[in-house]
Amino acid sequence: MIQFLGIALVLLVLSCGQVLANQDLAAFFDPPCDRYEVPKLLALAIAGHESGMRPWALNIAGRSVFPESREQALAICQAALAAGVSFDLGLMQVNSWWIRRYQLPLEVLLDPPGNVQVGVWILGQEIKRHGLNWMAVASYHTPLERNPERALSYAKAIFDRLQGAAPPAKAPSGSLVAPNSGHRGARYAPLQVQHYAQQ
Repeated sequence: MIQFLGIALVLLVLSCGQVLANQDLAAFFDPPCDRYEVPKLLALAIAGHESGMRPWALNIAGRSVFPESREQALAICQAALAAGVSFDLGLMQVNSWWIRRYQLPLEVLLDPPGNVQVGVWILGQEIKRHGLNWMAVASYHTPLERNPERALSYAKAIFDRLQGAAPPAKAPSGSLVAPNSGHRGARYAPLQVQHYAQQ
């Protein structure tokens, strides 16, 4: 019985540490979300979907990798960059296309504040281009013109995450139409993320 209680206590401490770590990471979203006028709840939903809020999460050529340390993540990214392989890194899973285009330092993108800054900036650019709607969310992941089905599937996943993140006490004023719902306006439906942020 004492051994069981000991194991339960260790698991409780570890889970509390993970919750606290995620709460600490969430604070990094405030400045860039304010600066680029991106709803924080939307950015957090994307980060949760992309990396599970793991700062060193990687996706190398379509395969998820979870290094044990920042140094290990850096070495993997350096090798992928040198080999010309596509990869995503960090909380917001910033793609190597952005790294190459703007010569972004890997070290900065493996630190949560830097990764969130760049990821929220990218999302902000898509919102400026498409408006605050599911096209912007879809385009954060996949350019619509390249693969609209994949992009809208991604937007649907984020929609589902937002629906589960903060269920409203009452139905929101206006409608939140799910991407790919078959509704004619689904591609252009305004996001009503602010409703969820006010809960």
